[in-house]
Amino acid sequence: MSEDTEVSVDKWRKIIAIICVLGLVAVLLVLSFSDRTAKPMSLNGDMLGQDVSESLADYRGRAADSLAAAPADEPGFGLITFTGPATPAVAAEVLAGLGRVNAMIMLSAPPISLPEPVSGETREDVFNRELDRIDYSLAGVGDITAPREINSIVAWDDGEAFRAVAEHESVLIVEVLPPDASWGRFGIRPVNLSS
Repeated sequence: MSEDTEVSVDKWRKIIAIICVLGLVAVLLVLSFSDRTAKPMSLNGDMLGQDVSESLADYRGRAADSLAAAPADEPGFGLITFTGPATPAVAAEVLAGLGRVNAMIMLSAPPISLPEPVSGETREDVFNRELDRIDYSLAGVGDITAPREINSIVAWDDGEAFRAVAEHESVLIVEVLPPDASWGRFGIRPVNLSS
């Protein structure tokens, strides 16, 4: 291949590379104005918990309606909020009759998924183990420790079981999703007891 041919081929390679880079920049620029990337996505699906602008009284009313509408014979997910932060022992006592406890919420932190107790273990043991794990992960970060109290629980059972839990003196609010809601497909917001 002659030197002129090599220069011509290199010139075309550079032109093609520049065109590709410009095309990629143009595509990225167009996509940056897309509603899928430029704006926050709207909520798409079921939500448990208090809306940002919702008062506690309004949330309690909405939750009571969902609890009353929960089918007695079909299980679903529900958010159980205690009257105040509950110890693992109190939480375990309140939730003793429920089929499944999926997550616990402390303060305004994201929900922490929970396993079911294994043989010889109680729900209180599960709560304590998870709280110990959180404390261990915070070790060495100054004087920070996880609160040993639980504000809310996400559980799975039927409407009758949730209505029974709602009668407990340590429970403030129970909100229940429709039975077709599936774990991992709904949002969970903390409940602000001071609003």
